[in-house]
Amino acid sequence: MDAAGDQQLTGTPPPLKVGWWKRIRRAVVLYLLVPYLAVVIIFVVLQRKLIYRPTVANDLRVTTVGLDAEAVRDVQIQTPDGEKLNGWLMQQAGDDGAVQRPLVVYFPGNSLNRYERINDLREVVRCGFDVLIFDYRGYGDSSGSPSEQHLASDAMRVWNYACGDLGYEPGRIVIFGESLGGAVALSLWTSENANPPQPGALILNATFVSMPRTVAGLYPLFPFQYLLLDRWPSIERITRVTAPVVVFHGTEDDMVPVAHGRELAEAAADGQFIKIPGAGHNEIPLLRLCAELECLELLDK
Repeated sequence: MDAAGDQQLTGTPPPLKVGWWKRIRRAVVLYLLVPYLAVVIIFVVLQRKLIYRPTVANDLRVTTVGLDAEAVRDVQIQTPDGEKLNGWLMQQAGDDGAVQRPLVVYFPGNSLNRYERINDLREVVRCGFDVLIFDYRGYGDSSGSPSEQHLASDAMRVWNYACGDLGYEPGRIVIFGESLGGAVALSLWTSENANPPQPGALILNATFVSMPRTVAGLYPLFPFQYLLLDRWPSIERITRVTAPVVVFHGTEDDMVPVAHGRELAEAAADGQFIKIPGAGHNEIPLLRLCAELECLELLDK
């Protein structure tokens, strides 16, 4: 008796054949959809760790890192929620303070810490400016964890510290932000801030129009731009800036396309766009920045 006859006698149904369409659907789910959803979930959970990439240090006080105490001074801000923001005020060594020099408030990018920017800070000081820099929450030896809400509120505290505690005149302060730091600087002009700063100028380097636009450009196949907790809408905030705005951007920036810088400059009430041929992300030549600072004529006031 053949196999068909055996199955009829025993009552066992014949095996079902899996169609080719079901095989394709199963493969799509297992090898495409599941990994895709896993990447999306990982991004949602870890997005702030991907955006904010600090270099943490136990102690960056002037005496600890071996800086000249005549040229660099430790500064600190305590936030209402109990965090401590540590930074430096850098000045020309031997300056007796008889003539107050203009100040650059430096908002750094999304990585490293203030010590790893020491050469850039010294370059600005050599051009005749004092420099004030604080590490963001969770960066360097500052406590806490970074987020748009916290960094934006801290930026206003830094501005108030420069004008109030340090006594610099607002019109002799230049606010400088690189990449994410440009977005942090522009958070001083949120719609909720009824009394935004009135600095002598705002200078941006490689800053994006918004975080969703940036993420969408970097990861076009994923819906990350709709899932962001921190959106940093710089293009909206720059329209409220009445001070002169200078926007630097490299033509070879593969993180934030040069079009972002051009859009920001065009959206500003008094904006100037400076394209740096061949420069990548955050590859601004500091000498070019200092030349632009000198053109602001703050040194003669």
